[in-house]
Amino acid sequence: MLRKPMFLVGLAFALAAALLIAAWYRGTGAKPAAEASLPVALPPPSVVAQAQIVPIEGIIEVRPLAEGRVLKVLVHPGDRVEAQQLLAEIESDLQSAALAAREADLGAANERLRLVREGVRREDRAALLAAAEAARHEAELARDRLQRQQQLLSQGFVSDQSITEARQELAAAQARAREARMRAEAGIAGGRPGEIRAARQQVSAADAVVSVEKVQLERTRIVAPVAGVVMSRNVNPGDIIGPNVTAPTLFKIVDPARVEVRLEVEELLANKVAVGMPVRFMLPGSQTQIGSGTLTRVAPQVEKRSIGADDARMRADSMIRPAWSEFVPLAAQALPPINYRLEAWVELGK
Repeated sequence: MLRKPMFLVGLAFALAAALLIAAWYRGTGAKPAAEASLPVALPPPSVVAQAQIVPIEGIIEVRPLAEGRVLKVLVHPGDRVEAQQLLAEIESDLQSAALAAREADLGAANERLRLVREGVRREDRAALLAAAEAARHEAELARDRLQRQQQLLSQGFVSDQSITEARQELAAAQARAREARMRAEAGIAGGRPGEIRAARQQVSAADAVVSVEKVQLERTRIVAPVAGVVMSRNVNPGDIIGPNVTAPTLFKIVDPARVEVRLEVEELLANKVAVGMPVRFMLPGSQTQIGSGTLTRVAPQVEKRSIGADDARMRADSMIRPAWSEFVPLAAQALPPINYRLEAWVELGK
């Protein structure tokens, strides 16, 4: 009675073994020719580097040329400006008053020249002598002022511009003193050619001082040296600024139409990149391509990292080799702004 169940169990094992052998044979059989010859497209090897949009012409820094309180600021970051466009104004009451006084001196000098040509009266000779004495004292005062400015320069309290202005003031004061002395002598002697020449020198000196004051007044108007876009603004109404050597940058202006990409290739991979290699630019941390380009130059030596140096995920003390590339946005993609961070994939296989 046990023979029939044993026969059935053996038959089941034989059937299972046959099915396994058939499945193995089908798996190891020849594949279709089309499937066997299908090529596999592998991406070209690439070097990934940190990159940043930078201006080709560099960043134009606008600094103050005069000291005073800022009255108003007319632009903001992102504004497009033209060359010589007014950016901000500094308090100019003192400069305006000084210019008005010097223009009055010029008018008086012209009037004196007219009177000299007509002849000086006897009662005016004392006034001429007094004016000559006053001009001499003014020249001595200008000389003392120049010496004080030179002492302050040696101590680092003033700039070279202050010395230049003090020297110009001394020269103008000396010219006025010479003119006043000669005018007084000519007045005593009568309307002679020397008196007329002295009056003309006084006019020239007064005109020179007016030119200096106009320059000082113009420096209270901070203008854009070039056309471009305001990248940053570091001044607000009410700030006190000055023209010393440590004066802060008030504005930074760039030309957004002239940009390139600066790459920082890791030192260990730097010998793999060369001029002419194609580059694909990706959004950081993604596979989204927004532009392309070609390496235009590679720095001859390595330097410290600057892009992402403040990122805790990157080694700020690692060395990199800078490289530069043009940037061509993909279709329907806008040009990224200055300092925009990118990932640069330098293709080594092309």
